[in-house]
Amino acid sequence: MKPERRKAAFFILLVFFTGALTGAVATNLWVRMQISARASSVDAPAGAKRRSSVEKFTEELHLSREQASQLTMILEETGKTFRGEEEKVNLIRQEARNRIRALLSPDQRARYEEIVAERDRLRNKKRR
Repeated sequence: MKPERRKAAFFILLVFFTGALTGAVATNLWVRMQISARASSVDAPAGAKRRSSVEKFTEELHLSREQASQLTMILEETGKTFRGEEEKVNLIRQEARNRIRALLSPDQRARYEEIVAERDRLRNKKRR
């Protein structure tokens, strides 16, 4: 093989390797950012989430102090309403689960309870 061809092949491989490496690093960073963003939104207490929402809206919509205060009040009222309705949702969920349990065999019911427990655990983790 001629030296020029070797050199050209080397540079082609080098460019390919560099592109693959850059893509892998960028993908890794993107995934880490997404996981971090999800974790911070799940782990943050409700008050911190509300403050964050108010801060974002205030900045992006150029809200006055009065508007930001009213927005905070609206979000707090909405949160209370959601918490009040949560009890109704839980009753509906429990009724559906009881109906599902009634149609399952004992083996199926045991596995169903595991699935339900895992879903409840994930739901409770998201609320915190």
